[in-house]
Amino acid sequence: MKRIKKEYYLIAILLILFVFLTIFVMSGKTLMIDETVFNKIINFKSDKTTTFLYWVTSLASSVGLLILLLVTFIIFLRKKSISDFKYIVINVFTGIVLMQGLKLLIQRTRPVWKWITEDGFSYPSGHTITAFLFFGTLILLISKKVTGKKRTILITILSILIVLTGLSRIYFGVHYLTDVVASIILGSIILIISNIFMNKEFDNNDKNKTNKAVQTK
Repeated sequence: MKRIKKEYYLIAILLILFVFLTIFVMSGKTLMIDETVFNKIINFKSDKTTTFLYWVTSLASSVGLLILLLVTFIIFLRKKSISDFKYIVINVFTGIVLMQGLKLLIQRTRPVWKWITEDGFSYPSGHTITAFLFFGTLILLISKKVTGKKRTILITILSILIVLTGLSRIYFGVHYLTDVVASIILGSIILIISNIFMNKEFDNNDKNKTNKAVQTK
């Protein structure tokens, strides 16, 4: 019970942070830091960097997401862990719906310095929340299901992909830093809630397995 209470406190803190961030964004008080961060990141612009980050950001596009979901579904199916796949689907699509609703509500225009074509509003970042929830849910599942060096390697790779996706959105000028931060906050809230349900389900499964083993003996 203490663990769950701590998680609820964290959710409350993140919600407050998101509300204050949104207020600052809507009042235009974050434009200076947003522009400063973009100018710092764009200093690393090169053909190789652009190609690499475009590949990374494409993973969180609509087509990229469908491919990732299909590949993940096949892997989970082969591992006979298809019940875990529901968390990925639920989290990702919850994030997408929430993000679209907030975009329409806040209607922040994209940065004037964007240098690739992107439609729609800016706040929060859709690619960032999609990547955060897809890879983040995988991280949660891996942390519970995988052990040893393999777990460390997989979590590290997925974490890097999350960071690079957020950076790529700023690099291409289609999102402000605060768009990305907002998506990370929202994604974190969804993952914390998801983790609560995961723990309950996995604990119940472990108890059922233990009871069956005892009954068998």
